[in-house]
Amino acid sequence: MTEVVLIIKDFTVNNPNLVTWFIAGLIIVLGMLFQRFWIKEYICEWQLNHLLKNISSESLHNVTIPDGIDDEIFVEHLILLPKKIILLGVKKYRGLIFAADKIDLWTQVVGNKSYKFENPLRQLENDAIALNIKMKNTKIEEKVLFIKGSEFPKGKPDNVVAISDIKAWRDNCLAEDISEVIHADWKTLVDISVSNDLSTKGVLVDEESTSGLHMFSLLTVVTTLAAWLAWRLM
Repeated sequence: MTEVVLIIKDFTVNNPNLVTWFIAGLIIVLGMLFQRFWIKEYICEWQLNHLLKNISSESLHNVTIPDGIDDEIFVEHLILLPKKIILLGVKKYRGLIFAADKIDLWTQVVGNKSYKFENPLRQLENDAIALNIKMKNTKIEEKVLFIKGSEFPKGKPDNVVAISDIKAWRDNCLAEDISEVIHADWKTLVDISVSNDLSTKGVLVDEESTSGLHMFSLLTVVTTLAAWLAWRLM
């Protein structure tokens, strides 16, 4: 044991720069471990956004569209498919979801806690009705996507979709051509849409079911790393 300690001591004395950056790398790795849930969520969200923006050759994301009565409709995702246009909302609730089309309040269960939230299909349905007034030959369908990690033990409402459904839409877009009639209605929506930078508007985020960025641990890691490098390099 004594010989091992002496070897380590000699190595640290003879290779100070290597030791400095090894310890710095170790601090960074530990910091990433503290943030692993947030990193995983960020990657999953990036993959979802990439999927949504590549379902079809044409789509709109985070735009506002006039509703015809001096107001605007915020649209998270509007997707052109071969036979229809989908108005899609994305909800970031995880855990067990108890829901039905006709129920005003849905329930989320995470561990031993439960939370109530408004039926997200109601607003989407109203928005779809307002948008359909502008359509001549196409019916816009409203759908809501719950991210991976949510389960519906009592069954999903008809207009709730999963990631597998989104991938099926993408495959259909690759296999079929979009008709000129639907494309003409789509162009109407594109012409009156306005880009909106409120990318999180209308997105339900449950703080109990997502880890989030741990600012305290992040600041601790950054401070420790800065102090270590300052001590070793100055």
